[in-house]
Amino acid sequence: MRSGIMALLCGLLCACNVGVVPTQAVDKSAEDRIALAPPGPLDPTPYPLHYKLDLTLDPREARFGGTAAITLDVTERSSGFYLHGKDLEVTAVRSSVENAAPLNGVWEPALDSGVAWLDFGQTLDPGKVIVEIDYNAAFDANLSGLFKVTEQGDAYALAKSESIQARRFMPGFDQPAFKAPFDITLTIPETDFAISNAPEARVERLGNGLKTVTFETTRPLPTYLLSLAVGSFDVVDAGLIPPNEIRAEPIPLRGFARRGKGHELSLALETAPELVRIFEEALQQPYPYKKLDIVAAPQWPSGATELAAAITYRESRILAGDDIGPAARRSLLAIHAHEVGHMWFGNLVTPPWWDDLWLKEAFASWGEGASLSELYPGEGFELDAIVDGISAMDLDSLASARAVREPIALNENVRNAYDSITYNKGLAVIGMVDAYFGADKFRPALGRYVEAYEDGVAGSPEFFEIIGRETGEPDLTRAFKSFVGQSGLPLLTLSPEPSTGYRITQSRYAPLGSKIVDDRTWVIPLCWGMGDWAGRTRQCELVSDKSHLLAGGEQTEAIAQAQWIMPNADGTGYYRFSLPYQKWQDLGRAFDQLSAGEKLSTLDSAGAEFAAGRLDVDTIWRFIDEAVRDEERRVVQAAIRQATRFERLLANDQAALAGYREAVIDVFKHRYETLDQHGGDDPELAIMKSSLEQFLIKSGHDASLRQSLADAAAAHIGLDGVTSERTLNTDEYLTGMAIGVQTYGEPFIDRLLAVRADYDDPVFEQAVAYAIGQNQNPDLSQRILDLALSGTLGTRETRAIVQGQMQQRQTQDATWAWLKENFASYLNVIPRQRKRSSPALARHMCSLEARDELVDLFEMHGGDVPGHERSLTQTVERIELCAALEAAKGPETRAFFSD
Repeated sequence: MRSGIMALLCGLLCACNVGVVPTQAVDKSAEDRIALAPPGPLDPTPYPLHYKLDLTLDPREARFGGTAAITLDVTERSSGFYLHGKDLEVTAVRSSVENAAPLNGVWEPALDSGVAWLDFGQTLDPGKVIVEIDYNAAFDANLSGLFKVTEQGDAYALAKSESIQARRFMPGFDQPAFKAPFDITLTIPETDFAISNAPEARVERLGNGLKTVTFETTRPLPTYLLSLAVGSFDVVDAGLIPPNEIRAEPIPLRGFARRGKGHELSLALETAPELVRIFEEALQQPYPYKKLDIVAAPQWPSGATELAAAITYRESRILAGDDIGPAARRSLLAIHAHEVGHMWFGNLVTPPWWDDLWLKEAFASWGEGASLSELYPGEGFELDAIVDGISAMDLDSLASARAVREPIALNENVRNAYDSITYNKGLAVIGMVDAYFGADKFRPALGRYVEAYEDGVAGSPEFFEIIGRETGEPDLTRAFKSFVGQSGLPLLTLSPEPSTGYRITQSRYAPLGSKIVDDRTWVIPLCWGMGDWAGRTRQCELVSDKSHLLAGGEQTEAIAQAQWIMPNADGTGYYRFSLPYQKWQDLGRAFDQLSAGEKLSTLDSAGAEFAAGRLDVDTIWRFIDEAVRDEERRVVQAAIRQATRFERLLANDQAALAGYREAVIDVFKHRYETLDQHGGDDPELAIMKSSLEQFLIKSGHDASLRQSLADAAAAHIGLDGVTSERTLNTDEYLTGMAIGVQTYGEPFIDRLLAVRADYDDPVFEQAVAYAIGQNQNPDLSQRILDLALSGTLGTRETRAIVQGQMQQRQTQDATWAWLKENFASYLNVIPRQRKRSSPALARHMCSLEARDELVDLFEMHGGDVPGHERSLTQTVERIELCAALEAAKGPETRAFFSD
């Protein structure tokens, strides 16, 4: 495996074309070493064989420190080498080589991305070298690297290692291809608990209020999976996950949450054993670690991170109180399944570099639906996967969309790969291949892939090779490669040909105003259906040519007689379709005969045809009218999403806005009223009811519903003089508190801030920031923006407030002006990993003037936001597309709703 990793690393450097210089060429001056420092992947030599970390982590202090000892395999003579370390105060460097005198080294920071040079002043010969580095650093204040937070008077320290954050708390080789075992020792406060990637080996009390916790040696890990956490956690012993036919040993299962919150981990701990079993059986590969810890972090910059054997979640995503709503429960289960799947996809088998991020994130995302559909049959998790895939199509419609697998040459651009393309397009492509070629053929091949590369690294070439070999389906890998290796969304245009069936023409989908002009094609696993009022049939075939005759021979007569055709059977294909106008009408009349997945695909494709200028408002509204009556709540939610596209085109036309509200009431209010309050005992109906209510309220369509929710929120927080018989569950916190802010204004905000700490509820705390950001009163904007900039609510909360104020039509102009004045200060109080996406604050603007102002802002401040370029390009394109759609379809839309 070692030689295979070295070969992958060498190939990686060539593929990235980042010009990494061999180590023997870097024995230069300090200036040369900075100039030659690799901006992306490091040279594959030296290679870390083992890490030993001995750190003192006391969350009550401002700094931490200790020693990192790294055993290296040095294969070329050099006086030093590049590695990673960011904002570390290195106090000593020592090296020891067998049969040689120890050497002292010098640590020299080289690049702002955290690349450093370690210089020994004389040449090291090839062989094993142990380098010991003494260092200390400050705990981070922006939820990056090793940070600390205080909740309810208790201090916690937690390490956010992914993707390239480990370099902020330890020197090392901080890229995924470098996997090595870790031996970790932590000195911590005596009353605290410590968490890492392996079980505790021993604990020694030092008698000075501290203790030393030593952990067992880990399996080989990349640095981005390293777990370090210290604090006064509740520890929940959930017993052992029993052995099975795949795994011989039991797995200790524990939960960690901040003091007083341990009992809220019950749902996560109850489902973990079954999720582990499902993945083990599907892949025929055992869970790879000696324990499984579920960690609810008091603060965390993302929803969760798959730290090996110590999965760490933002507490609002994994804790479940008695008032958890049905949508929150599903969200918890989805993120939980995703992270458990990572123990195989990404952890046991790791991509060598971030351009292959999809091999862990897309497969973990696909694993959500695959595992939860087995664990909770009939609850629609397979439909959630279709919804998620469709959600990627908006981003994939941009000319600037990235490919699922795209070269990443700079450290600063690594986080740009963490987007809907990697996660949701990736899962949709996997789902399409799985559905077309068959789970019985595809999934066992995944297990062979995991088995072949366990504890090692594998990129897309290795994945495609083994999957193709194990399935015996070269077309499977052809389809995968065509979707993974190029950007964009396929559009299949169907046109009838007399006596021969339908002709399908491939193109890249492009909305009105798009600069897309390419003629690329895909290898598309196409399944389509056709029928009449008596029944339907389903056919599948692989489409790879630009133009393709859908069927001939015996199928020709059947197609000619079919009253409707559905080009995406079951909705599992990752593409959109375009039909002649009359065929859209026929499909609309047959809407009830479609499966739920087909209805979702139809609504998305019809809406996309409107955005491309090929369908009218009337046709889209007819589809909405059909969909909102459906029994499947995801179809109703899709109808809501399509209806919202029109409000933006109505601008300030009061007559058109009034007509739109009447149309919404006419179509959606009746469906809402047919459901019992909160959907009765059916969680799916409860989610549907809540979605309809939120749409009717947010769009200003129903004053009585709005007041009812505002009163319930006000009563929930104890606003003086307001009572309500209605109680809120966690699904209603965000919208309820937001409507409370919009209805009761400043007194409601004052009360929110006063009770925020008293509730000790992470979901409520998240709702506070969201609600304040939804303010629509321009007179309150300055106070709210000052509150955000103060950072007193938290870094994630600052971002949520400003983002919310940019989305409100009434406060957008004032917030934009404020941002232009305070942008540098704003960047300093949001999570570090979110800075690069800051151009997206302007994504809801819709004028070319706003576009130009955005460009000017980043010409001034872009140097302070490494990696912002992709977000800026995509936001500029979104603004231009919005302006183009307004110009082309705004008059038609306003006329339709004014009549």
